[in-house]
Amino acid sequence: MKKIFLFLLLAVASAPAAFAQAAPGGSQSSKDYTGGAVTESGNTGFGVKGGYNLNGLRGDDVKGIDRQARSDFHAGVYGQFGFDDFSSIQAELLYSRQGFEANTGTSGARQRYRMDYVMLPVMYVGNFTDHLSFHIGPQASLLTNIRKDEQTLDAKDNGFNSFDYGGVAGLEARIGPARIGARYNLFLGKIFEDGPSKVSTAGAQFVNSKLYNNMLQVYVGIGFTQ
Repeated sequence: MKKIFLFLLLAVASAPAAFAQAAPGGSQSSKDYTGGAVTESGNTGFGVKGGYNLNGLRGDDVKGIDRQARSDFHAGVYGQFGFDDFSSIQAELLYSRQGFEANTGTSGARQRYRMDYVMLPVMYVGNFTDHLSFHIGPQASLLTNIRKDEQTLDAKDNGFNSFDYGGVAGLEARIGPARIGARYNLFLGKIFEDGPSKVSTAGAQFVNSKLYNNMLQVYVGIGFTQ
C-alpha cells in the first residue's frame, strides 16, 4: 500500500507539468482535464485519489475511555459530472483503514483497533474559483474487517456495527488534472451495536455505548479525460 500511495504522490507531482505541455499555449486550468464529450462543463471526469486518515472517537460515552486517535490511509476512485462551471456531483468508492487506541485490555491495558471500511460518499461540489471548490454530501460505509492488535475479530460476535452512515464536507484545490484537499467525516452510526459486547473498557462492557468514528482526511488525486 505504501507503493500505491507513493505512486499517487508522484503522479500528482508530475501531472501539472505534463498538462501544461499538452495544453495550447502551455496554460493550466483546473477545468481543462475533460474532453467535453458529455457536457460543456469542465467539471466532468474521473480519477484516482488517496491520502491520510486521522480517526478517533466521539460521543456521549467517551469520557470514561483513555483513548488516542489512529493515523492510517485511504485510497480509491471518483467520478464527477458537471452541470455547469460552478455545480457538479461527485461520487467516490474508497477503501479506508481507520481505528482507535483505547484502554480495553486487562487491567486497563491499551489496545489498538483497526477497522477497514468500503466508503461511498456522494457529494455536491461548488467551485469558488477555477482552482478552489467545496464539497458536501452524505456517505455510506461498510465495515469489512476488524483487527484488535494482531487478532482478527468477527464484527457480529464482538458487537461492532457492520454499516455506518453520515456526511462529509471539505475543500479542494486543483491545478490542471491534479487535486489536493481536506475533508471532515461526520459518522452518525454507532461503532457498537446495542447489547452485550466482548470489547470492554477496564472491565466494563461496551453496552449501548454512544461511540462514533470521528475522522479527518487529507488527500491527493489525479483526474483523467472523458
